[in-house]
Amino acid sequence: MTTMINGSAIRKARKAKKMSQAELAADICTQATISSIENQNSYKNLDILCKVCHRLDLKITDVTHNSRYGDRLFSYIEDDMRRHCYLQANERIGRVSFEKLETQLSKGKYYCYQGYASLYIDDDIEEAVYNFNLMLSQYSQSELAFYRAWSNLGLGLAYQKSGKEDRTERFIEESIKILNQIKNDDKVDFFAIVDLYIDIIAVQVELEHYERALDLCKNILNRLTKSNSIYKIDILEELESKCLYAQGQIVQGTMKQFAAMFVAELRGNTALSDKILKQNQAHIVELVKKELAKNLGDSVMVK
Repeated sequence: MTTMINGSAIRKARKAKKMSQAELAADICTQATISSIENQNSYKNLDILCKVCHRLDLKITDVTHNSRYGDRLFSYIEDDMRRHCYLQANERIGRVSFEKLETQLSKGKYYCYQGYASLYIDDDIEEAVYNFNLMLSQYSQSELAFYRAWSNLGLGLAYQKSGKEDRTERFIEESIKILNQIKNDDKVDFFAIVDLYIDIIAVQVELEHYERALDLCKNILNRLTKSNSIYKIDILEELESKCLYAQGQIVQGTMKQFAAMFVAELRGNTALSDKILKQNQAHIVELVKKELAKNLGDSVMVK
């Protein structure tokens, strides 16, 4: 989650030292990152901000704004929601006083969170739809675009629970449309966008819309590759494999499974790598062991 800072204070200190953005960025980050910090008042990496401030002889407290009511708690709620830890998120939501929320942004987020709590904790579809609709009808600010996408997905999930597939598709597609508009926006946490895409793809798989799910997987995997990031590539590869298996493409699906396993090991996602190795593809692993044993004339270990 991004934190708002006083970018003009950094710009002023840089110019006082007669430094260019490129000089300030040297060996720390890109010039584009410095530009984002100065002009958009936001950063995504505390380590980078600390190094920038050190080079300018500034303290972090010289450039950060005082937090508004609920900001810190909301960051925890959002992290819980993205990890599908709804019970913990709901407990934190209960500690928020709506009357004390100061901005349209925080109020819009609140209704989005409440919608998911109603859907997954209370199993109250009507209340979930009410909260999501409040978010979408009353909070249209540009900085809430991500939460509008999230709320549209929420409505799609609510109608999926109701068995209304046509409405599910409509709101899911609206969520995708918004994400496509903001996925290159540096002011939005790209990893949060990836998480939302993954939830959308999972729904498409459940609805047996395999081609649509594959298109979305390829789209987001391409963006991650360009960013040199392996963030949740293992999960996306496994979702791809499910689609390929469902379409009868067994070899391609199996290759995707093993690709997912290797990336899961790199990311420390042992739950997924173990599931693929010991359950999903255990028969393939046994076949490989037997063939290797024949060729070498001795037993082998395949981890």
